[in-house]
Amino acid sequence: MRIPRIYYPEELKPNSLINLPLSASNHLKVLKKNKGDKVEVFNGKGTISLGCLEDLKRNRISLRLEDNIIQEKPLIPEINLGVSNIKNFDKVVKDSSQLGVSALASLITERTKLRDTKKDKFKRWQLISASSCEQSGLNWLPKISQNNLKDWIGESKSKNRFFLDPKADIYIGDIKRFSTLDIAIGPEGGFSTKEEDLFKKYNFTGVNCGNLVIKTESMPIVVLSMLKVLSEAN
Repeated sequence: MRIPRIYYPEELKPNSLINLPLSASNHLKVLKKNKGDKVEVFNGKGTISLGCLEDLKRNRISLRLEDNIIQEKPLIPEINLGVSNIKNFDKVVKDSSQLGVSALASLITERTKLRDTKKDKFKRWQLISASSCEQSGLNWLPKISQNNLKDWIGESKSKNRFFLDPKADIYIGDIKRFSTLDIAIGPEGGFSTKEEDLFKKYNFTGVNCGNLVIKTESMPIVVLSMLKVLSEAN
């Protein structure tokens, strides 16, 4: 049987006793885990450890970590994804986290209908991201933020910069091998002409994903799957 994975956003120290958050405790109770059972813990920053359930109370479960603490290297390739803010951004967070993005930004564009995100949404997005990483086996949580498109473009540091453009001559499959990449996905109506000009000013290249018309909420999983195949093929 697969060992359950739990996100614990604190430093993991050898042989230390930690109290799991309520959400994790409830999850383990649903799985009917008992004292002495093994659990894998990760802190979202590449640190992983196995632990043994030690004290199971009604509203709290404590776990004793083993001596062996593993520190993974950061995700390669490093993908910085910007997606126009939409109503169902929860799906964007879930899909993107499962496919291993390093950073995910909710972008405010000219055609964005939702232009502000409350703090409680960021907390929910963090929980969704953690749950996705628990399921997928990834040990790095993406940095999630909200930015105006102009600011996101200006802060780009990668040499490989792209934005989705159905009119582009370059197909996403033509992207060469990369270790870092910044890519932006626009709203249903696409980026405006002014925004496309801004992308080009900052050396972003337009790429297309073929003839399919796909909703913004589903586009990240399409793009990231393609990029994953490309990075492994090269």
